[in-house]
Amino acid sequence: MPSGYIDIKSSDGEGEFKAYFTSRPYLSDLPRPPGIVIIQEIFGISPFLKEMANRYAAHGFAVIVPDLFWRQGAALTELPDQSETATNKAFELYQKFDVEKGVDDIAASLRWLRENENTSGKTAVVGYCLGGLLAFLSGCQLDIDAAIGYYGVGIEKNLQHKNMIRKPMMLHFAENDAFVPAETRKELEENFSDSDLVSLHNYKGCDHGFARTGGGNYDKAAAEISDTRTLALLKKSLT
Repeated sequence: MPSGYIDIKSSDGEGEFKAYFTSRPYLSDLPRPPGIVIIQEIFGISPFLKEMANRYAAHGFAVIVPDLFWRQGAALTELPDQSETATNKAFELYQKFDVEKGVDDIAASLRWLRENENTSGKTAVVGYCLGGLLAFLSGCQLDIDAAIGYYGVGIEKNLQHKNMIRKPMMLHFAENDAFVPAETRKELEENFSDSDLVSLHNYKGCDHGFARTGGGNYDKAAAEISDTRTLALLKKSLT
């Protein structure tokens, strides 16, 4: 499957940013693939996100992982997510991150996918941690067919947008996540208890980052269950 970096023009005319792109080869006798934007954690386009992009491409999707930290001046943010140096740099970038501009850059990435003649035009987002929050906001504010967030931090502070949700949304959380504690998860469950569009899943015994292969909190069983649920929603919503 072809993969590599592409350039995407920002919606506000401030410049271009890099994104990792991968898809199965286009074949005229097969349906054009739908598109997914995978939204980064604080580590930029990490090896984990490339791995996930390649996995979803193998399932028949065209996938983009945009570098959302480009506005901080780096040509490309690729941080290995295991070193102390990378972690310190990631938090430094995160502290300067503009969430609204991040959503704008996700919108530009979605537009790139829709305008690509080799894709179907249907799109979704899948985000992790910071990307989990951005996936929620994208599901509220952007025209997409599905939104999936893993352990999104700060969703409870953005519930004023919840009535804008028009398409399916799935949110994965970890029981032992100090960044999304039990009271926060309860608040979210109460807010979406009567929603036919939003589903919440809580993974017992797991901590923040349980789906990240190679991470210290990786939980293989929970990751496989959550990824199976995610893939099922993507196939239902996009194909």
